[in-house]
Amino acid sequence: MQKKIIALAVAAAFSAPAFADVTANGIVDAAIISASGSGQKSDMIAYSGGLSTSRLSVTATEGLDNGWTAIGVVEYGIDTQDNGSTLTARKKMLAVAGDFGTVATGYLQTTGYDLAVKFDPTAGSAVSPLQNVTKDAVFLMGTVAEGARAERAVAYISPKFAGAFTAAVNYSTAMVSAAGGNALGNLTQTADTKHSAFLASLNYEQGPLAVGGAYATLTAAGSEAAKEYMFGASYDLGAAKLLGTYQSRALTGGATDKAYSFSAVVPAGAGAVVASYAANKMEAASSSATSLTLAYLQNLSKTVTGYAAYSSVSQDAGTRAFSVASGALSATSLDLGGSSSLVAVGLRKKF
Repeated sequence: MQKKIIALAVAAAFSAPAFADVTANGIVDAAIISASGSGQKSDMIAYSGGLSTSRLSVTATEGLDNGWTAIGVVEYGIDTQDNGSTLTARKKMLAVAGDFGTVATGYLQTTGYDLAVKFDPTAGSAVSPLQNVTKDAVFLMGTVAEGARAERAVAYISPKFAGAFTAAVNYSTAMVSAAGGNALGNLTQTADTKHSAFLASLNYEQGPLAVGGAYATLTAAGSEAAKEYMFGASYDLGAAKLLGTYQSRALTGGATDKAYSFSAVVPAGAGAVVASYAANKMEAASSSATSLTLAYLQNLSKTVTGYAAYSSVSQDAGTRAFSVASGALSATSLDLGGSSSLVAVGLRKKF
C-alpha cells in the first residue's frame, strides 16, 4: 500500500497537471521586403515578422484553493521562412497572481520592454524607427535592447490602484548578454563576473491619456555599468492617437546616449495609417541617426491584417551602425554616413 502511495505521488509530481486550463496561440507574419543601402546592392527577400515577430505560445493557468492563480507561459519566436533552425525564446515564465498583484520568475520580458511596446505602434516589427536607431546602441530598455528580456529574473507587477496606476519591479540575477555572466558557476567563482539588472516602472492610464516611466540600472562585475531613464506617453484624440518616447542612458565615463520617437496612428476605414519618426544621439560613439516609417494596416478580419510600409534610416558622416530592419544591412559594407530604406508588403495572422 505504501509503495502504491509513493508511486502516485511521484506520478503527480512529474506528469502534466490534470486540471490546468491550457491554451495555445501565436502569430504567423510574412512579408516581401525590398531593401537597399548606400554602398550595397538592392535586394528582395521573403521575410518573417514584417509587422510582428512570428511566434508560438502555450499558457497554462490553474485556480488555487486560496483564490490565487498559477500561471505558466512558454513562448518562442519562429522564422516562418527558413527550414526550422531558428527558434528563439521570448518568454518562459512561472507566476502566481492574486489581489496582491503578480509575482513571476523565469526568462521574462521586462517592464522596459513593455514600456517600449506600449508607446511605439510599430514595436517588434521590421519597420520600427525606434528599433532602427537603438539596435546597435545597447540601450537597456526597448524591444531590441540589452534589458528587454532577462534571464533568471524575478518580477512583481502590482494590481491597478487609485483606478489608474500600476507599478512593476524586475530584477535579473544574470543578464543574457554577459559572456559567461549568466552561468551558475558565478556562485562559486572568487572573481565577480555577474551581470545583473534592476528595473522599475510606474504607469498611469485614465481615459484617452496614458503616461509611463521606467528606470533601469545595469551592474557588471560588482559595479554599476549604466543607468537609464525612459518615458512614454500617448493621447487618443479620436481622429488620431499620438504617441512618444524618450530615453537617456548614462554610461561609465560620463557619456550619455539618448533616443526619442514620435508617432501617430490615424484610423482609416477598417484600417489605419501609421507615421513614426525616431532619432538618437550617441555621445559615447560620437554618432547619430534618424529613422522614418510610413505604413498602412488593413484589418481583413478579426485575426488577419494586411500591411504595406516604407521605412528609411539616415546617419551622420562618421557612422555606419544603423540601418533599416534594426540593422539588417551589413554594418561593415554600408557606406559611412550611408542611408538605407525598405518597402515591405505582408500579411499577419493571429491564432
